[in-house]
Amino acid sequence: MIFGDPDVVDIVFTCGADVLAVGIYVTHHVVLTDSDRETLASSNGTFAQYLLKILEVYFNYHHDGYSTKGVYLHDPTAMFAAINPSLITYVEGALLDEVIPCKGNQIVYESFFYAVMLFTEITEWSNQPSVKVAFTVDVPAVLKLVMERLMK
Repeated sequence: MIFGDPDVVDIVFTCGADVLAVGIYVTHHVVLTDSDRETLASSNGTFAQYLLKILEVYFNYHHDGYSTKGVYLHDPTAMFAAINPSLITYVEGALLDEVIPCKGNQIVYESFFYAVMLFTEITEWSNQPSVKVAFTVDVPAVLKLVMERLMK
């Protein structure tokens, strides 16, 4: 998580690896609903039955803390985006780990107290490796994949 250690994130974003950042603003759109939970409960899927047991606390937490009728699928969304990038749209460019007011910059990611910038003009960061930052997600497709895999 970026919030947990921005120094490490800066190292990852500038290391040259093929990085795809899938932020919480994207994963918050993918919710396993109470209705999905009932569908999983009625299935014979071994993974579905196991998941229902371990997610009880998570469902209760979201119901009580956020009045959400389901749970966010942060990790599965990021995993499926890495497996099948066509499930998301993303922007790509050199990223900076602090907000710098600079003409031509476009904010593409923000998580709590951390923001990164995609540079659209020539700066000292222009030669940094590119990073992909998820912008949207195909929610129905991700939910379908999750449900299919859990119910098998």
